[in-house]
Amino acid sequence: MAKILKTAPELEQLILVELGKAAICASVSAVTVTPIENNPDTNWECSHINVPGAGAVPPVCVDICAATVEALRERYELLLEIEADEL
Repeated sequence: MAKILKTAPELEQLILVELGKAAICASVSAVTVTPIENNPDTNWECSHINVPGAGAVPPVCVDICAATVEALRERYELLLEIEADEL
């Protein structure tokens, strides 16, 4: 089955929704999705989890994020560029 293309902001929002389901992760304000190369299974990763004030990210939130990314990678691929003729 072909994966659905999503932009980085769309993937970031999906990750934040899952993190928001856990009260302990309420302090997570943003995540960053970045492209990766040389991985046959995916073309993106969550490279950063942001907590205001440079606080430490609770370990359970890191685990939830990792599990969410793993699940989302099965369905979605990162849209790397939008060509002018695709608009």
